[in-house]
Amino acid sequence: MTEIDKILPKKQEKQQAFILDHGKIEEGKLKYADDQTSYGWNIKRYNRLKEGAFVLNRHPSKLSKDKKFEIYAGGYVEQISKPDEDGNVRALITHSFNIEPPIKQGDDFIESFKWSSKKKKSNNWANFWNQYGMNEIKIDEFEKLVNAVQCVPAESIASEYEKISEEEIKTFVEKGFTVSYEEDNTTHSKRKKTTKFIAKQIDFESIQKQRQKIGALGEAIVFELLIKNAQKNNIKLPIHVSKVEGDGLGYDIRCWNELGEECYIEVKTSTSKFSDGFEMSRNEIKASTSKNANYFIYRVYDLNIKTRECKIKIFEGPVSSETFNLEATSYKVYQK
Repeated sequence: MTEIDKILPKKQEKQQAFILDHGKIEEGKLKYADDQTSYGWNIKRYNRLKEGAFVLNRHPSKLSKDKKFEIYAGGYVEQISKPDEDGNVRALITHSFNIEPPIKQGDDFIESFKWSSKKKKSNNWANFWNQYGMNEIKIDEFEKLVNAVQCVPAESIASEYEKISEEEIKTFVEKGFTVSYEEDNTTHSKRKKTTKFIAKQIDFESIQKQRQKIGALGEAIVFELLIKNAQKNNIKLPIHVSKVEGDGLGYDIRCWNELGEECYIEVKTSTSKFSDGFEMSRNEIKASTSKNANYFIYRVYDLNIKTRECKIKIFEGPVSSETFNLEATSYKVYQK
């Protein structure tokens, strides 16, 4: 069982917590931005949810086949967009996790759970959940719920697409970005070297124009780190090949070590606190196993836009089932 304080940011003094209903359908489609990494609503109808809240995700009973609700995931409200002219907003959910198995209506645990924020009739959920689907609960209730179940951190695909505001970019340019650099050629539990530097030469204007903003920021940070290393050791400067040669090579950066050997760097970036659990394409794995390839994965993680800090861990290729635990997350399906 993963401790929830290893997944979520540190609890604040007046920590908000909510259970949010997911899956509201109107005219055959989702009414709001609604998945594990985002949540949409209208502040004219409900305006209590604020940035920094801990949340749990619930599928209402009317949306399930067995007509029983389930609490299946959760996360942290990192950012809330400005409202549009109708009052609709979108929250970015980071530090997301799955509850395995979900908390299901009818389970002894949830049926006998003692609520202090709401009144519940015995064996009856009628009128318990907010009709709009946003239920504020007390932080101690949130903690009792998540500490009684298996919470598994979910690598956020949407973290590659988080929005970096113009104001944050300006702050980065003026104050720089602090990176804790960890080198590790075996497992993530063994630290070999830690250094810090302030990244001030990153082209944030260019990054802002790209769709994969967090991923692009991670690449820029690693590229500058490699430039500094090359200049320090008087070796050939690295090339950001994903920008100048295209995306299909299976790696992002080509650089050289002190022996003059060519090395290939793939950068994986996330706001997650965990260094592993990242995704790789078939092409990237193939590149890592090529003959005589000096292939490295620079894992940029725990990236915090507000504090301008991140961590980097290095994994050495090749990426195979002999050196890593590989889990298939998608399949291509053809008709027989």
